[in-house]
Amino acid sequence: MMKRVSLLVGAVAALGGAAHAAPAPAVNEGYDWAMRVNEGRVSDAILAYEVDGTDDQPLNFRCEQGGNRIFAGISGNAPDLTAIELVAGDAALRVAGNTEIDEMPHFSSDEIAGDSPLIRAFAAHGWLRMTDGRGTVAMAATARGKQVIKDFIAFCTG
Repeated sequence: MMKRVSLLVGAVAALGGAAHAAPAPAVNEGYDWAMRVNEGRVSDAILAYEVDGTDDQPLNFRCEQGGNRIFAGISGNAPDLTAIELVAGDAALRVAGNTEIDEMPHFSSDEIAGDSPLIRAFAAHGWLRMTDGRGTVAMAATARGKQVIKDFIAFCTG
């Protein structure tokens, strides 16, 4: 099971753009980034950090093909979650959103630009850290997962 670490994300100043490159986290055993494409009326994709074959998924991203807009999602989070903080390399972003409660709470973020510094750093480094109010989770890709991240971003922005 993935460990949650309580720490400030490079300090609040880092969120203002004066961040220094954060060290890459270790890959969490069993976890990797996976992409699924839905070829319906509108082609969209989901990139999820998950354990294959389970519903253990601390974070996912979704987008429409070529839309250059990416949205983050978390299931099972706190019902009052209104924002998350994401850090990849030397880029940081606080993204607002809302949580809907159905069978379990589900957070959906506001739009993240596909060409934002955070998304570019995520593609370049193959990892990110997310702080969601319960703590911080580091999500690093394997070599295969790093390619999947790049493929997802190309799908969203191409």
